[in-house]
Amino acid sequence: MLFLKNKLKEIGLSGSIDKIGNCIAKLPAKISKSKKKTILIVAHADTACDPGRDHKITEDTKYLYGHGICDNSAGITGLLTTISLIKKYKITFSNDLIFGFTIGEEGLGAKRGMKQLIKDYGKQVDAVINVESHNVGRVTHQVIGQYRSEILVDTKMGGHSFRDFGRPNAIVILSQIISDFSRFKLPKLGKTTFNIGQIKGEGSINAIAKNAACLFEIRSESNKNLHKAKQKFESIIERYKKQFSNVDIAEKILAEVPAAMFPKSHKIYKITIDIQKQLGINSNLNAGNTDGDVSMAAGIPTVTIGTSEGWNTHSLNEYMEKKSLQLGIKQVFGVVYAVASNYC
Repeated sequence: MLFLKNKLKEIGLSGSIDKIGNCIAKLPAKISKSKKKTILIVAHADTACDPGRDHKITEDTKYLYGHGICDNSAGITGLLTTISLIKKYKITFSNDLIFGFTIGEEGLGAKRGMKQLIKDYGKQVDAVINVESHNVGRVTHQVIGQYRSEILVDTKMGGHSFRDFGRPNAIVILSQIISDFSRFKLPKLGKTTFNIGQIKGEGSINAIAKNAACLFEIRSESNKNLHKAKQKFESIIERYKKQFSNVDIAEKILAEVPAAMFPKSHKIYKITIDIQKQLGINSNLNAGNTDGDVSMAAGIPTVTIGTSEGWNTHSLNEYMEKKSLQLGIKQVFGVVYAVASNYC
């Protein structure tokens, strides 16, 4: 965040870093306080994976390669360029602008950076523009509901794989829980998915595992479906708790995001689609999980837009089309300018 704070200083805008690590800058309106609105414009500054010290960015004539090159370096670049143009040409607006570069959008960060921004500024914010990485033309107006937890199994025993055979094995119990839920028929109406990640178990080939854990996720476009799938998973855990009464089986909730949606006809989407049309961009109204989840769940009109065409995001094999970024940045500037000028 120090890098971003210094970049803002180079541009001519004073930035600060809040108590959890977000970088924030403000651009006040040039009209009377009673009439203006406040627009929050954000881009997340974290990546999904830890690329390690030897991670390198490469390129050819068409693409840039490297983890984070699209998600969300493209969004960061689009927002920094927009701020730079505003300062360079001394553009003023009828609304207050707050720029936020957030931490913790990805993975188990659970959007904690955006949550802090909404906690600090949510009561005064009238609309949010969330600048994301890929899919130029996306107009995200719907939050996909999300439930994330960690499942922990502790047999409190362990033992020798041969001599103590028959004692409960934490990995086996966890695997049975996962297997049982995987046979659950997910609702067909309102897309609903689940995923298991980071399965861990102690011990070696000749030891009975005492502990095991995994990460569990459900996503759905429907709160009803999300609740149904969550209830099914919890009922399976309860069944295994009764079956193995001497084993500790616990679920630690990591994140819960309700499904939410603003009507496609809302003015923030009309403004965004109009700018995209002027630039020859085909608009695609869709659902997603981004920092925008937090503000939409808080009832604040929010649009998420993409800044490039990128692929293999959330992997170390990520790459981005260089040409698309030029159009994406024009779009970011156009949407920010239009919303900041016309949102009332």
